[in-house]
Amino acid sequence: MRPHYLIITSILLLTGTVLSAERINITVHGTVTDNEGKPVSEVQITDGTNITVTDRKGRYILESNSEAGFVYYTLPSGYEHSSYDGNIPVFYKEIDRDSSRQKIDFRLEKSLQDQTRHVCIVWADPQVFREEEFAELDKVVSDLDSTASSYDVPVIAISAGDNVFDKAGLIGKYKDCISRLQIPFYHVIGNHDMDYNERSDEGSGLTYESHFGPVHYSFNVGQLHYVVLKDVFYYGETYQYIGYITEQQLKWLQDDLSHVRKGSTVILAMHIPTCYGDTPEASGVTLMRNSVMNRQALYDILDGYNVHIMAGHSHIQWNTVISDTIFEHTHGAASGAWWQGPVCLDGTPKGYTVYEVDGDNVKWYFKGAGLDREDQFRVYTYGDSCIVNVYNYDPEWTVELFEDGVSKGRLEPYWGADPYSEGLYPPGRNKLHPWLSYGLTSHLFKARISDPEADITVKVTDRFGNIYEKTVPGWEPVWNDEFGYEGFPDPGKWTSDTLGNSYGWGNNEAQFYTFEDTDNATVSDGTLKITARREKVGGKEYTSARLVTKGKGDWKYARVTVRAKLPGGTGTWPAIWMLPTDSPYGGWPETGEIDIMEQVGYNPSEVFSTAHTGKYNHVRGNQWSGTLDLPDCTDTFHDYTLEWDEYSWRTYIDGQPVYAFWNEQEGYLSWPFDQKFHLILNLAIGGNLGGKHGIDNSSFPHTMEVDYVRVWQRR
Repeated sequence: MRPHYLIITSILLLTGTVLSAERINITVHGTVTDNEGKPVSEVQITDGTNITVTDRKGRYILESNSEAGFVYYTLPSGYEHSSYDGNIPVFYKEIDRDSSRQKIDFRLEKSLQDQTRHVCIVWADPQVFREEEFAELDKVVSDLDSTASSYDVPVIAISAGDNVFDKAGLIGKYKDCISRLQIPFYHVIGNHDMDYNERSDEGSGLTYESHFGPVHYSFNVGQLHYVVLKDVFYYGETYQYIGYITEQQLKWLQDDLSHVRKGSTVILAMHIPTCYGDTPEASGVTLMRNSVMNRQALYDILDGYNVHIMAGHSHIQWNTVISDTIFEHTHGAASGAWWQGPVCLDGTPKGYTVYEVDGDNVKWYFKGAGLDREDQFRVYTYGDSCIVNVYNYDPEWTVELFEDGVSKGRLEPYWGADPYSEGLYPPGRNKLHPWLSYGLTSHLFKARISDPEADITVKVTDRFGNIYEKTVPGWEPVWNDEFGYEGFPDPGKWTSDTLGNSYGWGNNEAQFYTFEDTDNATVSDGTLKITARREKVGGKEYTSARLVTKGKGDWKYARVTVRAKLPGGTGTWPAIWMLPTDSPYGGWPETGEIDIMEQVGYNPSEVFSTAHTGKYNHVRGNQWSGTLDLPDCTDTFHDYTLEWDEYSWRTYIDGQPVYAFWNEQEGYLSWPFDQKFHLILNLAIGGNLGGKHGIDNSSFPHTMEVDYVRVWQRR
């Protein structure tokens, strides 16, 4: 990666040295008054390079030049803006580049509320790409509005950049969408808000500035000083940027903070986090694009202040303790994964973070859109494992696990993938954004469950002493057949299904399923035997059995284990699977299908599991499956298990994961699995899948043997 460093270093050395040959010195003067016409003194006035301060009569003189775009003020504590574009503060005025001396006045409004206590809500990366995504953004806006309205103190908001996704034409609609929020909404420029067709970084913010104003500025609310900086540096090649703060901004920041008392609390909002701290290793271009290369210079300027850095960019939520006085908050995206799912790349729900300010003290909590404030983490229990994702974790938090009320100790964080995001965003799956893939995070915790029937409670305590708890009830047996009897399978639990014989069950299957015929379905010696025979019945060349629990065993969210030994022989197609008991979403595939286990005789050692929905199915050729090589499946009994909850369903063989299908939270076409399903055991012959390589008539009969069927549900 050395050539990149050399090229970029040369560019950075040249930054700020190329000046217009027609540069004109400009003197700007004016007054700052309040809504009563009274002068406001000690107000900082700047052009983004130089800073001056109003005198006791509210007057100022600022020496600027024609390369500056704006003159603007730093809002003093106790005041509000008098001008807004929707709810975006307009604290700036354009400089007339053709006039060497000009007068620009500003008017402020006295705040009607004490600002000592106030709230700042920060989101990052709303990143709208398509018109239809505004409906989803509006849901987040509504949630933020509800949160803001719940406070009786002043509330402001900050967007940490990437407000749209390279679609400048959508900025107007974005501003309209957020305008119903009755709070000042400040903005940061992100890499996807920039003009990448300009020749240098200096021109990359022109479109953004036309909508939002200056790219770096400051304001005060109560005892806190807020600063916004541009830390995305475009180096003249399409879409190429690094995290870097220009010397102009660093000098401006030094001057700005010289007016702020040492020891004060400063909120610094930027797009790219200063430190790529949520990874054990990063280098080269990854590090350059995801952290601020000259961050130490920034830290040096911030020395002596109590600083909270607000960033975004990564679509991953994490916190980094930079030093005793600098804490960096990297916010997950308001858009989640670019509006392609309900969570960010690390499993954090799309949402925002709320900062509650009292004097110079700041407390905070994450708020998922559409979720309760208490929802600070997600618990996954898979087999004998428990995984906890604590969205806004930092080292001052603790996570403790209990089984049936007995503490199993504190859990330690590990680096890995959130199961939900890993399932929703596998590499290459997304059609709109083929580059989209889940990310890794360090706010995961894992423990082994010693008793799967125990109630699992996770207790999370944040740095402020707030306690959050979630309990996952243990599994409770609700249905089983141990096959400890003789004859046809228990009619109180099983029914022979023959309704599809006339049309080959939709798969051109070659067998005729018989009704309560012990030649095809019988219990003996402690096992159920489903046998396919070569015999002509009902116009078919083969007979077999298809047993269903419909109306006798129907479950919504459950754990199902079938211990079985599979047949071999070309042309066989055994299955352990589930269909909905009712059909509220219409017919197949919209109403859903869960294939716990399928196998075909021409490839007997490969066992697979598949989901079918209206959005994903084999007719459309986009169904998703998992496979496992199981060479002894025709000789040995194995446990074929389904675990199913509101987030996903997952299949295992002897505890080894085979496949997981995840709830995209987009409705029944992708997730019809929110209703009762029943179990099906059958042995098909031939058909579109089983008969792909013909049927070996010399090897009949074939038998699928089942040791037991056991079903559990959460208490």
